[in-house]
Amino acid sequence: MAGPKGCRPDAAKYLPAKGPGRPKGGHDKLSRLIKDNIIAVFDKIGGTGAMATWARKNRTEFYKLYARLVPTQVIATVDLRDASELSDDDLLQIIGTAGRGRADGEAPSGEVSGSVH
Repeated sequence: MAGPKGCRPDAAKYLPAKGPGRPKGGHDKLSRLIKDNIIAVFDKIGGTGAMATWARKNRTEFYKLYARLVPTQVIATVDLRDASELSDDDLLQIIGTAGRGRADGEAPSGEVSGSVH
């Protein structure tokens, strides 16, 4: 077995053996702790009410923060059909639902209802 690039050809035999690695889910512990701490501090400094007051005074900074949290990738399903293959009733249904969402009556993917106050 060759050693790492730029080292003696037999250097690998002097390196420590690989360990068992990180346990499954182990990397999430620190991230979860950090998130929990941030949420605790957020609650202690006034929660959403205090954040809304700050956001009103610092709109540019708030929108920068908000923009970083918006997903940057959209997953969508597009159904392409030739209009000549559709019946008049099908076309009327599509036209009638065009402003309200998908032709099958379901809400578009990724649409969020409700609001946070």
